Amino acid sequence: MVAGHAPGATSSIITPIRRCPQTLKIILKYLLLLRVFAIGGQLLALGAMHWVFGLSVPLLPVVSVLCATLSFTLWSWYRFTARQDVGQGEFAIQLVVDIMALTVLVFFTGGSANPFISLFILPIVFAAAAFSPLYTAGLALLALVCYTLLMFFYEPLAQHHLHVSGVDLHMWGMWYGFLLSAAAVSAFVAKISRTMRERDKALASAREMALRAERIVALGTLAAGTAHELGTPLSTMAVIAKELELDLTEHPELKQSVVLLRTQIQRCKTILAQLATDAGAAPAAEGRRETVPDFLEHLIAEWRALRPEVDVRWTTESRAAPPQIVADRTLRQAIMNVLNNAADAATHSIDVAGGWDRELLTLEIRDDGPGIAARLLHGLGREVGSTKGERGLGIGLYLANTVIERIGGRVEIHNRQEGGARARIEIPLAALVPAA
Repeated sequence: MVAGHAPGATSSIITPIRRCPQTLKIILKYLLLLRVFAIGGQLLALGAMHWVFGLSVPLLPVVSVLCATLSFTLWSWYRFTARQDVGQGEFAIQLVVDIMALTVLVFFTGGSANPFISLFILPIVFAAAAFSPLYTAGLALLALVCYTLLMFFYEPLAQHHLHVSGVDLHMWGMWYGFLLSAAAVSAFVAKISRTMRERDKALASAREMALRAERIVALGTLAAGTAHELGTPLSTMAVIAKELELDLTEHPELKQSVVLLRTQIQRCKTILAQLATDAGAAPAAEGRRETVPDFLEHLIAEWRALRPEVDVRWTTESRAAPPQIVADRTLRQAIMNVLNNAADAATHSIDVAGGWDRELLTLEIRDDGPGIAARLLHGLGREVGSTKGERGLGIGLYLANTVIERIGGRVEIHNRQEGGARARIEIPLAALVPAA
């Protein structure tokens, strides 16, 4: 309800916005709560005008309307809290009730002479912003008809020209009506502006996510095709290396180099096979159950086996009991991509600190390299691009960031003041905890 003429009352101020049904429900709850407070204020105002200023106000019909509106508000609250969404039609009913309540209250408090008669415009303004043109036209017509009828049919107030401190009470009513209208419209416009900004931001984020998803699909298809195409030449290289190993029995040093070559070829074949398997991003349920410290230890041990030449200083910090998690191969590979990037940039060593609390699993990876160029920092991990020049393909951090963001985590990369770069990975444990 909107506070009315000092002896009377008016309808509700609402600020609905044309949004999804769930959002309309939230706004409706806010409206109903405001209406309850407004009704209480109107009852106090009626008492003041009747007993303080001596205006003859028909208390019985006015209080009856306020009580009926309060009952309707409480019923609406109970009904809509049990609902999942609210439609435009149901919301329009609330505005119709407000218009009718305003009509009855103004009828008993001076009709069109009531300075708050102009508040009929507020439901129309809010309807125009919240509803379709059909609903808005219907509400505008209803308000116009009620306004017109109140010009001819109403109960006049006695002592209508009562003066308070030399100023006509009617003028004070007009002043209060302007104040109330200005506050309502200002709040409504501010809400509209804020909602539009939020919507534009959400749309931009959705477009960015859609573009990134398309690029990931393209990269996945490319990865599977590449794995298939490279299988044949790697097999040929493995056969030739085996023959060379047999032919070099009298040259131990060369034979050792060929054995290392065969080992690296086999590693490439294993990676490509895993790449072809994981191109579709396997679900977390395909991982194995293990505690957080076991997951971190196994991850670092596996990565050390792949990069034995890197000096790694590994520490862990616990701030809660270690829960059991399920992490798939895709997540492990994403973290390894970040570790590989740090190892490639490091001059001597990297520091890796793992930790967890009740909500987050964190990994902080620091290298002692030259750092990252400022022009690359902004889009690092969000765009395909390499910090290694011609030595890198530019997709490692991009894939890692995408995989981690997909489960609600994030990767932050900054240059360190003392030199080198720092990558911080945060992963919500809720995304990794297996279902009971």
